[in-house]
Amino acid sequence: MKKDWTHIWKLFFVMEAALLGFLGLFYVSCGRQLYARSSNGTVEAFPSTNDTGELVRGSSVEQIYTSQMDVIQKIGILVSNYGRDSGEELLIRCEDLTDQKVIAEAAFPTRDLGIQTYVYLDAAGGHAEASGNEKTGRENPDGYAIGRGHRVKITVSCNGEAGAVPTVLYHAGEILDNRRVAQDAGFFVNGEAVDGTMCFTVQGYDLVWSGPNYWKLVLSAAGLAALVFWAAALRYVKGRREYLFSTMAAMRKYQFLIEQLVSRDFKVRYKRSVLGVFWSFLNPLLMMAVQYIVFSQLFKSDIDNYPVYLLSGLVVFNFFTEGANQALTSISGNAALISKVYMPKYVYPVTRVLSSGINLLMSLIPLMIAAAVTRERFTLAYLMLPYILLCLVGFTIGFGMVLGALMVFFRDIQFLWGILSMLWMYLTPLFYPLSIIPAGARHLFGYNPMYYFVDAVRTIVMHGITPQPAVFFRCTAVTVCVLALGGIVFRKTQDRFIFYL
Repeated sequence: MKKDWTHIWKLFFVMEAALLGFLGLFYVSCGRQLYARSSNGTVEAFPSTNDTGELVRGSSVEQIYTSQMDVIQKIGILVSNYGRDSGEELLIRCEDLTDQKVIAEAAFPTRDLGIQTYVYLDAAGGHAEASGNEKTGRENPDGYAIGRGHRVKITVSCNGEAGAVPTVLYHAGEILDNRRVAQDAGFFVNGEAVDGTMCFTVQGYDLVWSGPNYWKLVLSAAGLAALVFWAAALRYVKGRREYLFSTMAAMRKYQFLIEQLVSRDFKVRYKRSVLGVFWSFLNPLLMMAVQYIVFSQLFKSDIDNYPVYLLSGLVVFNFFTEGANQALTSISGNAALISKVYMPKYVYPVTRVLSSGINLLMSLIPLMIAAAVTRERFTLAYLMLPYILLCLVGFTIGFGMVLGALMVFFRDIQFLWGILSMLWMYLTPLFYPLSIIPAGARHLFGYNPMYYFVDAVRTIVMHGITPQPAVFFRCTAVTVCVLALGGIVFRKTQDRFIFYL
């Protein structure tokens, strides 16, 4: 008993140290994202269809909208100087109507404008900036703190005479896709309502509660993990059924056999192959090349760095389908071994998925090379990539256990899974952007667990930032639920495997 408790205490400290170490790395990799994130109330730039005419002295153009962000950083307005070089100035003012405060105001020399130019107000201090046809500008982490639901008014005017003044561009009809932002929105020219929307963009961020409370959450997570651990430890010492220690004991007892099975599955896959393991590098690249040729012309304009976008999705989904396919026949294909050698039957689907995990690690190499060639940023966010991939492996193991168990009783599962896996692939945005899906249907992707993993990997590789804490929670929750489901299905059916093999 003393020896058992000594081992349990060591295991407890290792678990707590690993958890705290991970949460510490998470804090480092997230940085400011734990305190602020891009706002869902951001107004993206959109094309113009009309102009308001010359802004002569006494005329003005106004746009009113409802803010749905916590901090406004920049307000951009699309204007044109008709190609003229005059000494007049364009005056832009942005106000918080709810609090009756000026957010920012500035004057822009007409000669510095272009035919279509976004000019920006810096909400941190009224800084004026013109950026041609680009949306980018000087980034400032500070800005104007505004309450959500506050009404904002943008006013544009000029004191010049006809023939020497610019104009404001607008889009006829409704264009704001955020209903809360568009609530009570209005576009006015010289005080009269016009059917349309000023071409404007608002950039900012929302404050995140997790930042100020992060270390409280860490302590809570450590405490919860300790409770779960000791509840399992007490059941283990008393000889009651539990899964944490019994699984670790089985893995340790059959470690050598597990290693041999993983090695065998990996070697058999490339047996008598000329290129051998090089196919682990070549396969995702060839699939990317084919799909790039087929789909690039359809989606290239909507996706930045389409090759990396496509390859990152393929690497994740290919591992899942490969691991699931391997686990599908893990029991029925090992009938002779199961009848002669005793070990927990769940080891068979687990080792099949782990052997596919070697391919996953190898396929990450061409993905990293593609990211480097296309000059994607390598940031501290990559510290969280192993955790996302670990969750993906766990999810695949749980799903594979379900497939492997069902395959013993229903051999038609292999044909049905072939169709379902292809349908699942097309329902996951691997080669098309989410933007082509109608706004009202995009929430349906929240029910696709593979979307979580694909999107998390793309966020790290393509944007160089750590996914939001909610994404990690979803990936973890999905993995735990599917693993639990696989364990339950396997435990309920494994005693009858021998009668159907």
